Amino acid sequence: MTAPLVPPDIVIPRLPWVPIYADRLWESNFFAVATDAEFKAAFCLWLKSWTQTPPGSLPNDDRVLCRLAELNGNLAKWGKVKRIALRHWIECDDGRLYHPVVAQLVIEAYQRLTKNRHRTAAATEARNVQRNVQRHGLRVVSNLNHDLDKPPLNPPREGGRDFFSINDEGLPSGNVPAVEPKIIGHSLPCDCSNCRRWVEQHRSAG
Repeated sequence: MTAPLVPPDIVIPRLPWVPIYADRLWESNFFAVATDAEFKAAFCLWLKSWTQTPPGSLPNDDRVLCRLAELNGNLAKWGKVKRIALRHWIECDDGRLYHPVVAQLVIEAYQRLTKNRHRTAAATEARNVQRNVQRHGLRVVSNLNHDLDKPPLNPPREGGRDFFSINDEGLPSGNVPAVEPKIIGHSLPCDCSNCRRWVEQHRSAG
């Protein structure tokens, strides 16, 4: 037996598409020998395996496979197309069927989706930092302008996480993280104080 080709903890949202390498398919031995009925059944199984758990796998049950292959529960028809429709699918240690190419595509899609989620989360966090810092900074400036002879009503705490000032570019400086250059329309290398701080913070973090 073989270990499952897709890790059991991989989860992919239901997608309106799945990747197909057309040239690879047209040039395969499967495409050369499959009848129309065998090709249809196999194609249905490839697509529907993406919604299984784990994605990219199939249950090793002829009744379920017959339904997934869109054969209306006709086990006689399934018996005629099964051998070619399940070409290259192998049973693994968890009792489910896996296709090496489908498994590869599932893992690649999962890695891309995970990378996109991390990128979106980082951008959202950076925007929130910028929004919060600018909101607090504007309040401090407003307090100072209200009465220059009095200290601000909500002064930043020196030495604490909230200690900051607003530089000439209207961006935060001090102990808060610098704003990601992409968010403010800057591209590296940039000589503004915010971008210099951002590069320094990421260099030290790395």
